[in-house]
Amino acid sequence: MKHKFTLGDLGQTMNEQFQKLYNYYFFNTGFERNKFESESLTFFDNNNSIEGYDKYFNNFTPLWNLLLHQGSFFYAEQLWQISIETAKKWDKRQNQNKEIHKGAPFYFWGVTCILKEDLEKGFLLMHQALEEDKKNIDLNQLKDTPAYSFVTLNYEQQHQYFRNKVLEIAQFVEQNLSIYQTSRSGSLTMSEFKTKFLQNPNLIEQVFMFIFELFHIKKLLSENRQALTQNVYGSMLMVQSIFTFTLLVDNVIKYKYINQDTHKQQFLDLLIFLSGKANLKLDKSKLVEVNEMFTNNFHRTLDNLINSRQVFKTAKLQTIEEDIAISYGFRNSAAHKIRDRPYIHENFNKIVDRIFNVFFLAVQTLY
Repeated sequence: MKHKFTLGDLGQTMNEQFQKLYNYYFFNTGFERNKFESESLTFFDNNNSIEGYDKYFNNFTPLWNLLLHQGSFFYAEQLWQISIETAKKWDKRQNQNKEIHKGAPFYFWGVTCILKEDLEKGFLLMHQALEEDKKNIDLNQLKDTPAYSFVTLNYEQQHQYFRNKVLEIAQFVEQNLSIYQTSRSGSLTMSEFKTKFLQNPNLIEQVFMFIFELFHIKKLLSENRQALTQNVYGSMLMVQSIFTFTLLVDNVIKYKYINQDTHKQQFLDLLIFLSGKANLKLDKSKLVEVNEMFTNNFHRTLDNLINSRQVFKTAKLQTIEEDIAISYGFRNSAAHKIRDRPYIHENFNKIVDRIFNVFFLAVQTLY
């Protein structure tokens, strides 16, 4: 099958080198990486500008798109690795402050890894793309970059290659927010959530953590539906994901709790603080008692809370208070002993919904 590509004009020498690069991926011939790199370095010497860098990196994208379409993720990654390593050699050779802006290749490499579900590497590359953008782009324009739009879930930004994936994850958030609104009478809207959390400059680290965990949870939910997590390793992955989500809840509450000029910052104290601000009745004595229940019998306590059975002799918890109690159970030491417990994968979706409710309650109440 013949393929036609339209490449930017980089001059005769580099045009020939890119032709040889393309031929190599189709016919496994005619490409010498050392020659490609040396000619690229000369090109950068003569085209030392953002426009020159963009023209160079843009010539990788047609082949990259085809490789993605074919499912050749290894070679798709290899393309961007070649481009970045070449650019770094020029940076090192210059021995000065000026560097090639490598935001685009890091971004597209990150896209490649995320598409093949190598989430950790993909997010590392996306954040590296953002760091490149920070060094080379005015702060007023930074929020319009594809990397920033990705790591802050800004699906409204049209000029980003990965917008469909960002939109998919945003819809996942909206689905869970809808559950919170209908089942817990939550008043937080998606617009308010973006303003209070996603676009909050004081919570940028928490936002990064949240976006990564969204991808991870969504992946685990899919794998759970495929019955791939009914084993020891699956249980461990799920528990770790739940624990990380409760850590995010911890951080979101803590930011406001620190501003209260108090030194108590244990998760217990944070949940009591949130309960009070939300006019709930889940006080310290009840949470301590719930913790003892989890320690004595994690399975039964979790099952009772998930199914809204009464756990106290004299008081019935509200459903949002059950959510908080479940979050506390997973954040505390009792959860660390869980290994192969069927009730984790059997109830993973419900557990995630419960912790989402606490997270949304914290954003709605405290911000």
